[in-house]
Amino acid sequence: MPPQPTMSIAATLAAHRSKAAITNKYQPTGQSAGPSKTPPPASPSIPLSSSRQQPPPSSSSQQSSKNTSLTTLPPQSSRNNRSVPKAAPQHLPIYVDKVVTEATGSSVNACQYNTTGEYILTGGKDRTIRLWNPEKRYCIKTYEAHGWEVFDLAVSPENGKFASCGGDKTVFLWDVLSGTTLRRFSGHTQRVNAVEFNDDGTVVASGSYDATIRLWDCRSQLYTPIQVLEEFKDSVTSIEIRGSDLLAGCVDGSIRIYDIRMGSLITDQIFEPVTSVCFSKDGNCILASSLDDTIRLMDRANGGLLNAYKGHKNHEYKIRSCLSNSDAHVISGSEDGKIYMWDLIESEVVHKIDAHSKLVSSVAYHPKEDRMCSASIDGSIKTWATSPTEETWK
Repeated sequence: MPPQPTMSIAATLAAHRSKAAITNKYQPTGQSAGPSKTPPPASPSIPLSSSRQQPPPSSSSQQSSKNTSLTTLPPQSSRNNRSVPKAAPQHLPIYVDKVVTEATGSSVNACQYNTTGEYILTGGKDRTIRLWNPEKRYCIKTYEAHGWEVFDLAVSPENGKFASCGGDKTVFLWDVLSGTTLRRFSGHTQRVNAVEFNDDGTVVASGSYDATIRLWDCRSQLYTPIQVLEEFKDSVTSIEIRGSDLLAGCVDGSIRIYDIRMGSLITDQIFEPVTSVCFSKDGNCILASSLDDTIRLMDRANGGLLNAYKGHKNHEYKIRSCLSNSDAHVISGSEDGKIYMWDLIESEVVHKIDAHSKLVSSVAYHPKEDRMCSASIDGSIKTWATSPTEETWK
């Protein structure tokens, strides 16, 4: 018998909510499906950029559009009927595997696996990039060229190169083995917040505080960008490339998808500073973190809000969130030093880890296994596994 086709996230959510609506319909009057919980008051948002855009005055058309998006969420009664969080699924990496490095006091802004998951790259306030063997807790190589702190990293598909960016307004292309810089791309007028490779590693994209995205040809001897995208009104904080689509998040509250080949553009607004964006593994949804203590799951096709995830603290700093390899769970660091894990469908917290002593700036999921790494502004770097190890009991 041929295998059953896998439903998309959006279709799974729709089916789940239809079932929940039927269940609630037949609840006895005055009886809820579970104990209700009053949501906490919203925390004040602190802008990542001094020029954060405020939501425009509401109009009938805007209100109608906003209401249309919100109708994709389950009924309020269904969202509030939350029981005590369930035990974390066995396949979630909730146990300390290795403390790659203890807290040093020097902020680590980004951590990233290579494409095979054998090594971890980190960069931060000390202006260096380090290549780690996490199993041996050993720093293999240190890369030095940046004049200011490093904000983001990206590994090329073949693992032989990586890109970095930082406060010196520059994007560097590195050779992993030799430790030398192959290219130095300059052109941004403000710090560079994000870098990403295309699928074949021939192009690097960079997003900056100067409200632009620049595309750089890694094969060319020319050091000028092959394309500049200038549709943003504020700092570009996060980018991801999938095929010919470039996904970008911005402090002006916008989420944009560019078709690099066709030059087309799709824009959605959530009216909160967006600090992290990524595609779901099935490519049908977008996960976006913002400075209102909320992570949103958006329908890529129509921009509708599919789910919202709350409980963590994120109203001041850029924190990278991600999805598990199965797209079943949302994972994010928090300003309280914890890592939070949500069920993607139910949107409830299934587990939280006391991970670091200070803000967890970055969480990256292993490309092949149910493992992850995390980094903090306290300088520590850790890896996480699905079962207890020797490190867990230390």
